[in-house]
Amino acid sequence: MMEKIKKHFSGHNPKYFVILAVVALIILDLINSYYLRLYWVHKNLSILYVEKVASTQGLDFRQLSQESIREVKQVIDNGFFFFLFVVFANNLFFYFFYLRKKLWAQGYVLFYTVTNSLLAVLFLIEGPILGTSWFLYNIMTIFIYLYLYLGVKVLKGATTGIIPGHEMKEQ
Repeated sequence: MMEKIKKHFSGHNPKYFVILAVVALIILDLINSYYLRLYWVHKNLSILYVEKVASTQGLDFRQLSQESIREVKQVIDNGFFFFLFVVFANNLFFYFFYLRKKLWAQGYVLFYTVTNSLLAVLFLIEGPILGTSWFLYNIMTIFIYLYLYLGVKVLKGATTGIIPGHEMKEQ
């Protein structure tokens, strides 16, 4: 099986594969951010956090004014959306250095593709709560992330400038 995978990726130009992988990852990150935002709003997760904040402060959530709830909810929503932005900026940092043939950035890309495949499986278990497009998207991303993982793994030497057997020397 591994020989077939190696044969498949050996037919790819490593430079173009890296560029294609980074473009695909950026597009997937943007779509993931969109769906995570929809998921956040659909599940109304910020209200759950408002209730938790109120209880930790010794307040009764039911006695808070609608204006107070709305303001705290908005702060929590903005915090989540900022978190998505930070994750995206972090990913762009690693993608940039992966394009520059840095082994440590490639390690991040490998880890990221595997964990996103697993997260897509977890979202499948929850079902199509955001509709069929969400469900189909998660099915597709499992395979896309696994494909990218295999390509990055197989083309490791060609995409980082590492000579097999001399992995500790980074160029």
